[in-house]
Amino acid sequence: MKERNEKELMQLTESNEKLRKSEDRYFKMIDEVEDYAIILLDVNGIVLNWNKGAQKIKQYQQHEIIGRHFSTFYLPEDQAANLPAHLLKQAENTGKAAHEGWRVRKDGTRFWGSITLTALHGENDQIIGFSKVTRDLTERKMGEDQLKQFAFELQEKNEALRASEERYHKMVDEVQDYAIIFLDKEGIIQNWNKGAQKIKQYEESEVVGKHFRMFYLQEDKTGKLPEILLEQANVHGRALHEGWRVRKDRTRFWGSITLTAIHNDNNELIGFTKVTRDLTEKKLAEDQLKNFTAELQLSNEALRKSEERYHKMIAEVQDYAIILLDVNGDIQNWNAGAEKIKGYSAQEIVGKNFQIFYTEEDTRTNLPQKLLMQAKTAGRAIHEGWRVTKRGSKFWGSIVITALHGDDGDIIGYSKVTRDLTEKKQTEDRLNQYLHELQKQNEELDRFAYVASHDLREPLRKIQTFADLIEQHTGNQEMISKYLEKINIASTRMSDLIGSILEYSRHGKTTSEKVYTDLNNILTDVLVDFELLIQQKKAVIQFDKLPAIKIIPLQINQLFANLIGNSLKYTGQNPLIRISCSVVSGKTVSQCNEPLGEGSYYQLIFTDNGIGFEQEYAQHIFTLFQRLHPKHEYSGAGIGLALCKKIIENHEGCIFAEGNPGKGASFYVYFPVE
Repeated sequence: MKERNEKELMQLTESNEKLRKSEDRYFKMIDEVEDYAIILLDVNGIVLNWNKGAQKIKQYQQHEIIGRHFSTFYLPEDQAANLPAHLLKQAENTGKAAHEGWRVRKDGTRFWGSITLTALHGENDQIIGFSKVTRDLTERKMGEDQLKQFAFELQEKNEALRASEERYHKMVDEVQDYAIIFLDKEGIIQNWNKGAQKIKQYEESEVVGKHFRMFYLQEDKTGKLPEILLEQANVHGRALHEGWRVRKDRTRFWGSITLTAIHNDNNELIGFTKVTRDLTEKKLAEDQLKNFTAELQLSNEALRKSEERYHKMIAEVQDYAIILLDVNGDIQNWNAGAEKIKGYSAQEIVGKNFQIFYTEEDTRTNLPQKLLMQAKTAGRAIHEGWRVTKRGSKFWGSIVITALHGDDGDIIGYSKVTRDLTEKKQTEDRLNQYLHELQKQNEELDRFAYVASHDLREPLRKIQTFADLIEQHTGNQEMISKYLEKINIASTRMSDLIGSILEYSRHGKTTSEKVYTDLNNILTDVLVDFELLIQQKKAVIQFDKLPAIKIIPLQINQLFANLIGNSLKYTGQNPLIRISCSVVSGKTVSQCNEPLGEGSYYQLIFTDNGIGFEQEYAQHIFTLFQRLHPKHEYSGAGIGLALCKKIIENHEGCIFAEGNPGKGASFYVYFPVE
């Protein structure tokens, strides 16, 4: 028993020693990083630790800053705006907060800092503090005017070695914007964080124990670049490099890496930290900018050498208006194409501002000045629109305004090239109009197909039902006569519908002739169609006297059929359907997508006691093929209400719905009073 206790004690001692060494290694890794200020804050933002990078960037000694609030580094205006507290709150709510801005050193000078605040959580997921990583990007800010956020996540020290190690492991592991790994002296990977997995795509089990050269291109491996970087970090303390790296799927990314040598208490090398950031987008953007700059320089040089030839060529071009503007947009020269397109001679126009060619509306909205500003900031501005000639007529102009620079880089004016694309614009407009009409015709065909199938369904269903009843009562002549009479009524109704559908198909468009029709007759026909379903469900239909208005009868028949059919479908037994009618002012109706006019409107309300719906779906139900319930629960194609909406639009009215789950729905329909 004693031997076992001694053995367990020895194992515990060895475990604690490993933990202590592991913690020492992480502390040394963090403490010796000089390019980043890495500090730990408590839950109130009080500084708890201070590394060499923080001292180098912010100039405070450790004893001068620990115990003070981290807002010490912020400008007075940022403190007045409560920016530090907002950042802490953002990190608390979302897990982290990133920010770039001017900060203050101890001596009062400013530096451009990129910071990442990360909330640190305890075992119960409560926030126990924040890690704050700051990088001095002043040189990049001033030199490239491109700020990049650099973020490290740290966890605060804990009292126990095990908790401290776990916290630092979590801090490094959870950073996703940076690949942070630890290498031994030979460059063998010892750990792997989430950022490394995100950027390089390898799982931790696939890379730990392998040499970090696996991420480099073959030519870099041949040139021993990984080994050179390790040696440079060993000799100088750190190594910086940017270049193409390889992901697991063999795609490339542009990596910015910092290798930092880690030493023990005897100043002996024990390994390296390697921080990598994926700057592929920045690299591609810079390459594009360089290419554009090179092309522009070549273009400017060629322009300088052939200026005289160019001026002659420009002056004689007639298909394009090519003019030179000064920095204020005043016209400096005028070619033959400008005179041909815009009608002014050079004597009439030189010295005037180019906004003279723009419409009154474009001038009111300052479009000419906006185009100059766009060309100034982006190098050029492209626009198409209506322009005005000397005679006051309009033409569709396609223009390109390009900023011109002097040898010192300052803008000295603009070139403006205009082409008359009026014929092209008119052709496109005619084509768009044709496509629009074609789309409307296709919609009408879809609607006709739906009308043809839907409106004939109820009379046909009645005929089939009564035919089945006749078969069941073949010996009862009285019953047979009764059902034959009903079949005859349904057949007559079906014949009338077929005639209406044929009439509808001959008109074929929403411009079908409207006629004054008594809506009570439309309602009666629809209720006859639903006679069997009303009897089966023991439905009660209540309705006010309806007006006679100018409508397309077949479409309104379809409207009533869809609304009443839905009320019957989405209810159980004993449904109650109420149709009310009143006259209201259009300006009192606010629920329509398009406001009604100020005139009077007939308001028809179809109310039922069915299953209803959530009000948030009130707009969705009018969308084509939109369904709120599965097909196995309620049949239908999901186009009935979309058709209702189209029919009402054809009649210059509107429709909207109100629902209450389990209590029913109301559909509000508006027709103009003529």
